[in-house]
Amino acid sequence: MIAVPTIVQATVGQILPVRRFVGLLALAASPGVLVFLVTGRPDAEDSLDAFAGITVGLFFGVVLPIVTLILATSSLGDERRDSTLSFIVLKPIPRSMIALAKIIASLAASAAVLIPGAVLLGVARGVRNGEWEFILPLVISGVIGSAVYASLFTPLGYLTQRATLIGLAYVFLWEGAVSGAVTALATTSAWRIGFSAFAAMVPAEITELVGEFALGPVAPGVGGAIVKAVAVILVSSLLTTWILQARDLA
Repeated sequence: MIAVPTIVQATVGQILPVRRFVGLLALAASPGVLVFLVTGRPDAEDSLDAFAGITVGLFFGVVLPIVTLILATSSLGDERRDSTLSFIVLKPIPRSMIALAKIIASLAASAAVLIPGAVLLGVARGVRNGEWEFILPLVISGVIGSAVYASLFTPLGYLTQRATLIGLAYVFLWEGAVSGAVTALATTSAWRIGFSAFAAMVPAEITELVGEFALGPVAPGVGGAIVKAVAVILVSSLLTTWILQARDLA
């Protein structure tokens, strides 16, 4: 188990250099900046509408998946392209531990970017409208959603060099167009799992404003979202372990 934090630390440093961190942090900050710029005074009728739209459409629908996609596909993908994964697997470390460490590293790197963005979004709402109760729900739900994406995209980055393209297709075509139009498919959307936790912690008006697009048949609930995220992590860990065992990496 000592190897896991070592691999996590090394991987985070590898996939999140300073320049990438600054660039992704600017992306993560964009919803908060936009909320501050476009939302009006506390008594403005469209203020909550704008906040809900930016939170769902930009933070959950774009920033969360894109940040995690870029980092998670690099977690194993960079190791494979640089031919450095063999140095890890030659050591007496179970491949299940390597798989779990890589997924955790993807989540940790993503969280390092997304948490400041979520906090800024909540602070922008508080400064403009005096409502500060959104900060913690945004952080918690963002991490949950990122955990699901990290589990999906980490093995994908190892399996194909076109992982980013496939991930973008999943995010914008499947999650945005298909599952947004066919509500029965909303349960296949990773960001909606995170949003279901957010919806359970904030006033019901938010869910009412974003309607069927945001949740569909997905029931609001923090516990349910966490259970789903853990289940996806476990399945992804098993799949990634099998991939590492099935291929001659050394």
